[in-house]
Amino acid sequence: MRRDTAVDPSGAARSPAGPTDRPSADRPGAPAGRPRPDAPAAGRRPPGPPPLRLTRRGLVVLGVLALAVVGLVVALVVAVVRIAGGSEPAPPAALVAPSCVPDRAESLNCWPAVDEGDDPRLEVSPWVTGRLLGGDVRTVLDHVAQRFDAEVEPVDVASSWGWAYRPVRGEDGQEDRLSNHASGTSIDLNATEHPLGATGTFTADQVEAIRSILAEVAPVVAWGGDFDGRVDEMHFEIVGDAEAVAEVAARLTGAAPEG
Repeated sequence: MRRDTAVDPSGAARSPAGPTDRPSADRPGAPAGRPRPDAPAAGRRPPGPPPLRLTRRGLVVLGVLALAVVGLVVALVVAVVRIAGGSEPAPPAALVAPSCVPDRAESLNCWPAVDEGDDPRLEVSPWVTGRLLGGDVRTVLDHVAQRFDAEVEPVDVASSWGWAYRPVRGEDGQEDRLSNHASGTSIDLNATEHPLGATGTFTADQVEAIRSILAEVAPVVAWGGDFDGRVDEMHFEIVGDAEAVAEVAARLTGAAPEG
């Protein structure tokens, strides 16, 4: 039987349709169908490290490490913010609130109340209206006011108060007790600028200066900015007894305490 041959338009004969032997496109001159020497064999993984496969335990470990890193970053950010903005120093460790129980004739710090403004026990102070209990108390509180005026902010005498025979204000459960103002043993400095109950009325630098003042008169003066519950940033009060106040007054004046 005669085999037909295909003829292209140019008249050249072609072989019947079927596979054609020709060089490989990858390597000229290589026989068709022969794999390249560097090609991976079928069904085999190419050489190199195996792919990473995380087990459930590995995922848990990575999660814990990620949380630790986040916590560390947050702590660093907080530390930087505190350093940049200035953190408020802690109250003096030596300062202890009075533990006495006042009677009806005493103020909260157990000093005798003075119910008349012309009582001779009261003395005029250049820093406040209303006068102060004379002697060591006035020495200590005048020193606080003097340093406050020089290092915190100028004292406005018209809005700075001393003695006033009245009960405690703004503190639940204490309304029937006499304020320390009633004994002339507390002062309010620039009261209109630092109203009762308001917080943050002083800058960080001002608070630092207040802490320095408190350290010098420790342990007999407390600042209302440290009060629990109701804050009173204008307020400074005597918290020591007569003997302790006498020791601090002597230290401030360079005199030996009496007795």
